[in-house]
Amino acid sequence: MIDRSDTRRAMIQPSETRVTVIGPGRMGLGIALAFALKGLRVQILDAKERTPEGYGQTEKAARAQILSDLRLLRRTGYFTGPSKEVSKNISFSHEMEGRIFETDFVFEAIPEKPEWKIDLFQRISPFIGTQTIVASTTSTIDLKTLKRGGIHPRHLLITHWLNPAFIIPLVEIAVSEETDPQAVEAMKKLLLHIGKVPVVLKDSPGFIIPRIQALAMNEAIRIVEEGVASAEDVDRAIRTGFAFRLGVLGLLEFVDLGGLDILYYADDFLSRAFGGERFLRPNLVEEKMKKGEIGPRSGKGIYDYRDVDIRALFEKKYEDLIKLLRFMKRNNLV
Repeated sequence: MIDRSDTRRAMIQPSETRVTVIGPGRMGLGIALAFALKGLRVQILDAKERTPEGYGQTEKAARAQILSDLRLLRRTGYFTGPSKEVSKNISFSHEMEGRIFETDFVFEAIPEKPEWKIDLFQRISPFIGTQTIVASTTSTIDLKTLKRGGIHPRHLLITHWLNPAFIIPLVEIAVSEETDPQAVEAMKKLLLHIGKVPVVLKDSPGFIIPRIQALAMNEAIRIVEEGVASAEDVDRAIRTGFAFRLGVLGLLEFVDLGGLDILYYADDFLSRAFGGERFLRPNLVEEKMKKGEIGPRSGKGIYDYRDVDIRALFEKKYEDLIKLLRFMKRNNLV
């Protein structure tokens, strides 16, 4: 028996894709603009109950925000096409009940309350086509919880966009064991088409970025709270040191190139200095140290370097850092 939804999904071209975004807030508008900039037609649905005047005011404010963002993109040279064409790619509606979702992708972008998202999915699930992929933009709620909304788990996943969605490249795609692999591939294909960088991961609290960000942000606040440094100096240190290097190096690359043994001993000192569990070493760090896998000079670390020209690797990273430094100085960012 042929699964027609999978057949359609395999045949459809990204440029022909029909996209629906539910929620006219900052995130929903950013997602819609990301697609509209690449010529895709997007419908924004307002799921909130309002008066007719309220719907009109919301759409007017949303269109004003889109035009403002487009002006910014034109002013910076990121976008040079006609703004009217982009605006025409975005339509608005508030008709939710009983409508058939003749769309390929639905991106839910309403506020971060589980009961609201579940209720929304319960309202639309009877009208979702068998080929439609439904993605929640949640940054905290897991798929097990969202599944209670009645969307078929094969077609339900999470796309965690970072604000502003029309600028930040990354989109985290969180999936469960029930998620259809073809749905994941279709989502990746769509996001790549509009210039995004999709990263697929298992559904897990905090995904990748929020989980790392929360730890870093809490430590930054503790440093200010303890009177170690001013807020201005903490942020200056982050911008010109920590974050600067991460513009070229992934965090795990940074561990390897610096030497995993440095992290091992730093964790040891900090965990004794501060107590508690916040600087305890991960098990993987312990395992790597026991094996002597501490980075490029040992042939392996988090990554495998046995077939890598180490000198060339370091030179390339240093060259990229210099390019980044020149750019930042040229634009008064340091």
